[in-house]
Amino acid sequence: MKRLGVTLIGAIALALAAAAFAAPDTRYLPPAGLYQVDIVGGMKSMSPARTLERNDTYDGESGSVSSEFKRDGGSPAKSMIPGAGPLRTCIGPTKPGALPKGVAIDGCKATKGEVINGEMVAVHNCPWGNMKIHMRQLDAKTWQTSMERVQTGGGEGGSARKEQKTVMRLTRVGDCQG
Repeated sequence: MKRLGVTLIGAIALALAAAAFAAPDTRYLPPAGLYQVDIVGGMKSMSPARTLERNDTYDGESGSVSSEFKRDGGSPAKSMIPGAGPLRTCIGPTKPGALPKGVAIDGCKATKGEVINGEMVAVHNCPWGNMKIHMRQLDAKTWQTSMERVQTGGGEGGSARKEQKTVMRLTRVGDCQG
């Protein structure tokens, strides 16, 4: 379960840091506070030899994680990790213009972000592919970040492709302690 927490916090940090770089307008970023985290994500990895799909749901209320895997020609497999309580994280103040170190190392170029239909939309073009990020405030306590990532090259003869779609909702539940 510790690996799950590290992965989850890493995903939140990357999404918020990428969002901060894309959105100079802080109304599209959650303010500092304690947040419940709900995530629904899917990944599809394709190569000439095989295709693998994985879908994960992180239930912020219970802390449980359910996953479904599917391979070419195989039966789907499902797993469930019961939670030990709510998935929550403390988010500090977000500084607009902060580019995450991992993205900077990859040589990504990001658009400044454009407001379209009440949400901030930004594209990060990287040597490995691209990311498109949508950020919006759903209500007084809830923010949503959607990310679509396409990674190309690598694998068998450079023809592998990975597609990832993630929707993360952050619902403010209070102030951070300490």
